[in-house]
Amino acid sequence: MSVRSPPLTGLAVAVGALVGAVAGGDRRALALSVAVAVVFMVDTALDPIRDMLAARLGRVLGTAVAGRVVAGALRPSGVGHLDQPAVAEQITVAKDALTGVFRVERAVPALAGLTTVRLAGLASAVLLLSVSWWMPVLLGAVWLFVGRWQDQRLSKAIDAATGGAASLRRVSYLRTLALSGGAGMEIRVFGLQSWLVARFAAAWKAGMAPMRSGGSDLARRGAEVGLLGAAHLVVATVLVANAANGRIGVAAVAVAVQAVIGMAGLGAGHDPQWMLRAATAAVPAAIAVARLGPSGRPGPLTSVPPPTTDLPVHGIRFDNVHFGYPGGRQPVLDGLDLWVPAGTSLALVGDNGAGKSTVVKLLGALYEPDTGRITIDGHDLRRLEPASWRRQLAVVFQDFTRYELTVRDNVGFGRADAPRTDDALRRAAERGGFADVVATLRGGWDTRLGRRYADGTELSGGQWQRLALARALFAVDHGAKVLALDEPAAHLDARAERQLYARFLELTRGLTTIMVSHRFATVRLADRIAVLHEGRVAEYGSHDELVALGGRYAAMFAVQAEPHVVSVAGACHA
Repeated sequence: MSVRSPPLTGLAVAVGALVGAVAGGDRRALALSVAVAVVFMVDTALDPIRDMLAARLGRVLGTAVAGRVVAGALRPSGVGHLDQPAVAEQITVAKDALTGVFRVERAVPALAGLTTVRLAGLASAVLLLSVSWWMPVLLGAVWLFVGRWQDQRLSKAIDAATGGAASLRRVSYLRTLALSGGAGMEIRVFGLQSWLVARFAAAWKAGMAPMRSGGSDLARRGAEVGLLGAAHLVVATVLVANAANGRIGVAAVAVAVQAVIGMAGLGAGHDPQWMLRAATAAVPAAIAVARLGPSGRPGPLTSVPPPTTDLPVHGIRFDNVHFGYPGGRQPVLDGLDLWVPAGTSLALVGDNGAGKSTVVKLLGALYEPDTGRITIDGHDLRRLEPASWRRQLAVVFQDFTRYELTVRDNVGFGRADAPRTDDALRRAAERGGFADVVATLRGGWDTRLGRRYADGTELSGGQWQRLALARALFAVDHGAKVLALDEPAAHLDARAERQLYARFLELTRGLTTIMVSHRFATVRLADRIAVLHEGRVAEYGSHDELVALGGRYAAMFAVQAEPHVVSVAGACHA
């Protein structure tokens, strides 16, 4: 946004001299008119140059801030800070500094415009001193007073907008629902369009209400207009009277009128001032996010590299681990004790909410236990350097990410620093059951995935899951010793699931494997099975041992096996 500055002081003087020369019949009128034209042209030519330089510096500033914010948001070794409302609000406001209403890149053009306006106001005050000492004093006092009122309104409106981050997060969520393809299907099937529009409008109104109330003080605005009008009326009356009495000449009047107009720059720079306030409003939040440390809080994280690159050698132990998510009504893990010998496979089963997926997240050092500890060969996981430990870990999360990038990137992300050669990718894809999918893609490994791109290819849910498994196996091929699988067959069809069962022992050979699953055909293949209940291990043993025990595991297995038994019996009867 370009901010046009008031007339230059030199231009005001030149215009005054020209008016005086014309009124007095001076021969220099022609030369003065040329001077006025030259000064005006120079000013007009300089404006776009100033705007261009300010915009370029603004982009440099915006890029620098964006880089620091993104780096800060990714710096914490875990994700616990993202569950904290205060941090979530800071991130929401910081995003405005990058792409929203309060983009920080606009600060430089706004500052340049405001500086120009203010300097022009001061120059006009000095110029008006040559006509009368009290006129610039009176007008300056009024404009500064009015400017102070304007500044208060601006501050109140901006603070209200940035303080409404929680409401605006809901606005953003509802907007995403309306515009995303995934939610779009259910919204139309269930007829939620009107409901969504009404909720979006209500959330937007709630988020913007503080800004509207901050700028609706009509009485104060009326007082501003009255003060400015009275001051300018007094000055204009005196100027007209002095000119009529011959106390000042026509040239002085012309200069004085332009100076009076120019003094508005001392307090009426509303547009550039609003831009500057808005552009810097999100900066404190951006700085707070940029300063996040590895622990999710400002400051360093004290950690040490693992003593070996082949952990675990002996095993992984959860020792009296208690953990609850922020805002949760009760702990997810409540004194969990669990032992996973190195080189063996463990399956975790239990009701929804029993803490199975949480075990995987804690193992990845994405969260820290509230109390208790997790040890790798006796080394407290909280003391190990997260990046070094995670090089030993390959994970397929239940809500794995579907990267709308190339297939090569999707698989290669399993080990970002490893060469993504076709042979290396193929080995992981074959074991993950994804190689046959790659063979059907027109671009092979360089096929872009995702329906939002003209050249993108969308995969089915099962194909995405096999791709996620290939990504984890790519990490295994490059040194990971621990494989964590959270519901690895959730999206697979019957054929793909059988193939996974057939490959399970091969995939997990030599690895320490922790698997979360509701599919007992997969669970029973694990060396040991832990049944979680109310945040603790209720049963532990092999499949045959737990079935013989006749407890919770046996009951769950019987329920899942019953449809199969019934269908077989029916077939035999027929």
